[in-house]
Amino acid sequence: MTIDIRERMKLLVREMSKGAFEREEAIGLSLLSALSGESIFLLGLPGVGKSMIARRLKSAFKDSSCFEYLMSRFSTPDEIFGPVSISKLKDEDTYERCVDGYLPTADVIFLDEIWKAGPAIQNSLLTALNEKIFHNGKVDINLPLKGIIAASNELPAEDEGLEALWDRFLIRYIVKPINHKNAFMLLIGNDKMAFKMPGNLPLSPDEYAEIQKGIDRVIVPEAVMESLFELRELYAKRFANKEEDEEEEAPYISDRRWKKIVGILRASAYLNGRSVVDFSDCLLLEHMLWDKDTQLSKVMKDVAEMVATGVVRQQRKIKANGPFSEQLATSDDGEHYIVNTGQGELLIGVDEYQELADGKPAYGRFASGNQIIVDSTAGDFRLKCEKFGTLNVNTFTYQLQRKRGRKSVSIEDIMDTPAIIEELISRNLFLREAMEDYPYLAAVTNRFKGFRK
Repeated sequence: MTIDIRERMKLLVREMSKGAFEREEAIGLSLLSALSGESIFLLGLPGVGKSMIARRLKSAFKDSSCFEYLMSRFSTPDEIFGPVSISKLKDEDTYERCVDGYLPTADVIFLDEIWKAGPAIQNSLLTALNEKIFHNGKVDINLPLKGIIAASNELPAEDEGLEALWDRFLIRYIVKPINHKNAFMLLIGNDKMAFKMPGNLPLSPDEYAEIQKGIDRVIVPEAVMESLFELRELYAKRFANKEEDEEEEAPYISDRRWKKIVGILRASAYLNGRSVVDFSDCLLLEHMLWDKDTQLSKVMKDVAEMVATGVVRQQRKIKANGPFSEQLATSDDGEHYIVNTGQGELLIGVDEYQELADGKPAYGRFASGNQIIVDSTAGDFRLKCEKFGTLNVNTFTYQLQRKRGRKSVSIEDIMDTPAIIEELISRNLFLREAMEDYPYLAAVTNRFKGFRK
């Protein structure tokens, strides 16, 4: 990449979202799904911009083609995959379709009212979504597919054989009508303007391939894997017991789906400029764990509890002594902000402590918002700025304290819920920026404020 990958993604999402009021998250998730090799389903009433999101996604890729189709109960495979070649059938006795201009040759695909597709279309879509292959007579076509966006104003009906197709849409997002007054006034007051992506932003085929390789290199740490396993056990138990508890809305999440979920987390980490998945990526699980919209509130609570518990676990792992005890020390004059392991003013979790020992930089932030890198490998690791406010290591913001004798700061003093939520959200460009959208995370994290080592 010629520029930082996170910055490139931010610019792409920003340009794709121009004039698409309150659709930045939906556009960002669509881009994330496409770069992950997965598909996204948009649920929303007519006229909320679902087809616009698909057209904007096409603009993220150089020289891409888009196939768009509104399904009906009378739709035929010919309309989606191309008509049968009469000459091939007549001259060569071969059943092949003329696919140029149809789904098998498109990079980005938008299928509206997806649940109205007939069984013949559904079967071919399953192979296309899962294997990116289209069987055209005796020939298998490797699809150039980057992203499929499906949409409907309803969820798939039960007992109609749509479960397999529904399971293929990993990210599920509800597109709501515009909420804020200013956005609504801008929408209805502005003349329609043609959308145009700057020529230097779309991803080339080489860049797209490089992104796929980068995603494959991303590491999923044990702490995240452990949290995912516990969440999986929780949902498996709920699903097994759902007949005993009729009020329990229990989604079924297959092992294949869990594997694909981890793929999304890895893509999220890479596209945010990280080589390791962290708990900010896990907040995206709320878009991948529900089957019915009635489950969404409970899923958000479950994900929040998983993230908060993971954060607290990392906080609880305390390293009392180590080779950095002399470097992480108080300043002599007592006026500088300080950080210390063990008995000092601030306790740092074992995982973060080890990352410092391995040479990973920490980030110090002034009250003004300016940020500098603190070199953990330097001989003197003291923080020597009087207005230094926080130290960010990995996903956590530690509040630094002025020296007041040798009083240690307990865990409850550094479990600053707003700071944790803000830090998690700031680390992931695919998340909403408003902290009020994560009330469960704040509520669950607050439950741990009384914890002491």
